Amino acid sequence: MRRSKAYQIILTAMLIALGVIIPYFTGHAFGIPGKVLLPMHLPVFLMGFLCGPQYGAIGGLITPIISSVLTGMPALFPMMPIMAGELLTYGLVSGLIYRKIKLPLYPSLLISMICGRITYAIIFSIIVAPGLGAFKAVAGAVTEGLPGIAIQLVLVPAVVYATRKYFRNEMHHNHEKTECITLNYAIRMIKKEQASCVIIKDNNVIHTDKAPGIAPLIYLYENKPELMKNAFIVDKVIGKAAAMMAVLGGASKVYGVLTSKSAIEYLNRHNIPVEYGECIDKISNRAGDGICPLEETVMDLDDPAIAYEKLKETIKRLTKAV
Repeated sequence: MRRSKAYQIILTAMLIALGVIIPYFTGHAFGIPGKVLLPMHLPVFLMGFLCGPQYGAIGGLITPIISSVLTGMPALFPMMPIMAGELLTYGLVSGLIYRKIKLPLYPSLLISMICGRITYAIIFSIIVAPGLGAFKAVAGAVTEGLPGIAIQLVLVPAVVYATRKYFRNEMHHNHEKTECITLNYAIRMIKKEQASCVIIKDNNVIHTDKAPGIAPLIYLYENKPELMKNAFIVDKVIGKAAAMMAVLGGASKVYGVLTSKSAIEYLNRHNIPVEYGECIDKISNRAGDGICPLEETVMDLDDPAIAYEKLKETIKRLTKAV
């Protein structure tokens, strides 16, 4: 799930702050050494998983530096450069594998842990003790940090999943809100007679038409079918004829200021969501003394392709009659 750059920067800054505060709190309030609970690791993993490899790497690098300067943990030398390299690797690899390579969360976390420990061993061997000394240091750190590793395996996935669920719900809510605003705009256009049919895609009005009846939908189907496909159709009057054209054109949703019961039933049968301002029994003809001839044409039909051919014949006959 993509995030804005501002979101990533703000969240990274917050997690860096937690990376400084949590180790200080656990160490001073409870006297538990950081090498046991590994509290600085948690925010860095989250930076990688939630913000991406570049933010994870930057956050992983500067968190131990800031913590060392402000709180004295870790010690400026040799632990601070060792942890800076280790945490940089955690943030970089977790973000790279999970968000770029798209591996599942748990394998990404485990691979990140292993890569971070390898970095720990390399830096330790360079600035403290080479060879066997580095191996013993890593083995000791892993053994002593088992409680922290267990916490990471539980908390990191839980926080990532909870965050993703929250933002999915938030995005869905915002989408519905925006759709409602666009729909209301389209309805106002129709009521002000600025349009009789409005086509919406991705919450944007992409086409309007002032022609009466189902003429706008037939025109779109014949000339610009791509505009109807997966579109939200908002129309002044949705009868069964218009509903069948919406199904034939592949619309994803329909709204009728006036909508007939037969149109609602037809759209429901074809699994197209339909909303309406007012539901009416039937669509009348222009004289108001009988059913609309187009509605009569499709009354007993179910196949939208057949209905389309019959509607063209009826429109041609009506045009000649005029």
